[in-house]
This record gives sequence, structure tokens and C-alpha cells, in this order.
Amino acid sequence: MIARVVRAVVVALSVVVASHVAAPARADDRVIIPDACSVTRPYDAASPLTELTSGIETTWGFRLTGRYWTDERYRPIVATVWRTLDAISCTPYLGALHAKVGTLELFATSIGGWAAGDYGLTRADAVSLDFPQLLTSYPTDPGHVSRLFVHELTHAYTRDRSANPPYWSDFTALYARNGRFGSYGSSSSEVFSEVVGYYVARCAANNPYTPAESAYYDFAKTEVFGGKEFGPAPGQPVACDATIPDTRAAYASANAAVEAAVADREAAAQEIALNGAARYGYESLSVSGPGTAI
Repeated sequence: MIARVVRAVVVALSVVVASHVAAPARADDRVIIPDACSVTRPYDAASPLTELTSGIETTWGFRLTGRYWTDERYRPIVATVWRTLDAISCTPYLGALHAKVGTLELFATSIGGWAAGDYGLTRADAVSLDFPQLLTSYPTDPGHVSRLFVHELTHAYTRDRSANPPYWSDFTALYARNGRFGSYGSSSSEVFSEVVGYYVARCAANNPYTPAESAYYDFAKTEVFGGKEFGPAPGQPVACDATIPDTRAAYASANAAVEAAVADREAAAQEIALNGAARYGYESLSVSGPGTAI
């Protein structure tokens, strides 16, 4: 009985430990953004796509359209969009984006041709994403999916550029000095989207961020993301070969420990009430209702 009471006393510690175990993740999920914001809404591979798409809408303020969002073949694309949004959620980026465009539509479609996405071309005032094309890129370059997604979001972000706000004035001056960034983009608008997309998706293939591009890196860091970095400085090694650990076994073990501790607490509380709390050195040990498993 004494041992049971001791276990009941430490149930809170068990709950704390279990709460720090990451949510279940697929073993083959690769790192795309090495130093993301602290996870606030972990991606759960067991969740139905209907719940995930609803979560993207309610958590990050988008409107999702197109049948591919709930097609299981495209789960890797949905997962990458989810993780990318969570990865940048601690920065000013999404708040600034929504202040400019409101609730932005994300249209999952098949565009055709070479473009894997656009803003305002396939559908007015919407970011269109070619899910079939992105899926062909995902196995060899999952970072491309994240980079392309942020690239197109950033075209919406810069829709106020005709008013020449301070960030755009600073960038066009930088572009006039530095010119092209990477192998794509021959206009200030396209280069801006590339600068921001690759800044987030550091593990995208052929990322142009070398020490020679430090000026663009510093711009994205200070004027777009409020000082947040998603990897080491240009020229430093980036850990892109790792996978997100498969924590399902640890998660289940911690959950079982919490359930066992809750059961001990209930049994101990009942026995203390029956025999008298003073016998065990406690004034009281109340039962507040069934515990909730993590």
C-alpha cells in the first residue's frame, strides 16, 4: 500500500515527462528545415487528411480548396505544408502575410507545364500548387516542396510592392547591387521569393546560400523573419541527411506509464480515504475525476 501511495504522489512527474515526448512521426520523414520554430502543432501521421486540412485552415488562417488536399496519395505534400507553416509560425512572416491579403486561398490542383505553383495566375488571388508535380519531386528533394510553397506564399506577401513599402525599397536597392540569386528568377519579384523560399527550406537541393549570398541572407533574417534563422549561417554545414526520429514506441510507453500512474492515484486515494489520511502522513488526497491520457 505504501508503495502505491508513493507512485500516486509522483504521477504529476510522469505526466510532465510524457508531455515532452514528441507526437508520433513517420520514420522516413526527412529534415527539411534544420532549425525550425519550436513545434506548436506537431504533424500526426495517423490523423485523417480531413482533420489535417481543417487544422491548417483554423491554425494558420488559410482557405484550402481542390480535391488533392484529402487524397491520400498526396499526404507527403500535405505533411510538408503543415510542417513548413509550423516551422515559421514563431516569426512575423505569417502575420504580415495575412495583414496584406487576409485569408489566403491555397488551391491544390494540376497546373500543367513546367510550373509547380503560382500566385494569382491559375486562380485569381490564390496560391495554386501542382500536387502531382510536387509529388514527383518529393522522394528525391522534399525540400523543393517546402521551398516552392514558401516561394509562392511570398509572391502574395509582396503584393503591396507597388506602394514601395520600406522592406521593398530596401530589397530593390539590394537587388540593384547583387542581382540574380541562384539559377532562377530574372526580376526583383522572383528573386525576392527565391531569397525567402530558400532561407526557410535550407535543405532544398541546390540551395544558393553560400557566403557570397550573405547580403540576401541577412535581409531575409532581419526584414522578413524578425531575426529567426532556420539553419546555420551561409557557408556552415547544414544537417540535411537526418530523419525525424520515429518516436511512436516512446510515445506509447510514456502514455502507458501515465495511465498506470493515474490508476495508482485513484486506488491510493480510495484506500487513504478508507484507512485515514493521517496514517500515511497526508492530510488529504482527493480524487478529481478520471485522468486524461496524453
